[in-house]
Amino acid sequence: MGTNNIDYSTLTVTNSAQVVSTAASPAMVSQAQGAVMTVETAPIRYRDDGTAPTSTEGHLLMPGDVLKYDSWTVPSQNWKQVLRALQVIRTGTDNGLLKISWFD
Repeated sequence: MGTNNIDYSTLTVTNSAQVVSTAASPAMVSQAQGAVMTVETAPIRYRDDGTAPTSTEGHLLMPGDVLKYDSWTVPSQNWKQVLRALQVIRTGTDNGLLKISWFD
């Protein structure tokens, strides 16, 4: 992951699946080389395989959990595609917050 923080965003995670790269940051699509995300307020689920998560299906993240994407955490030539495919949804009745730092 690069060392320059190029954007910071907060995404409210609702009961509709959202693609993080387009919902949270205009800089992500063309510039970001990685991201560090923390979950706040309520549990969320995510998938990064191109399929939308549901409130009961996908990887569970609890408040305080950290999710990181860069060339070391996703060992693949196409790891940026995995980051661009990341989708999130809340698990219960309360919206979650996803705090994101984008790096070049």
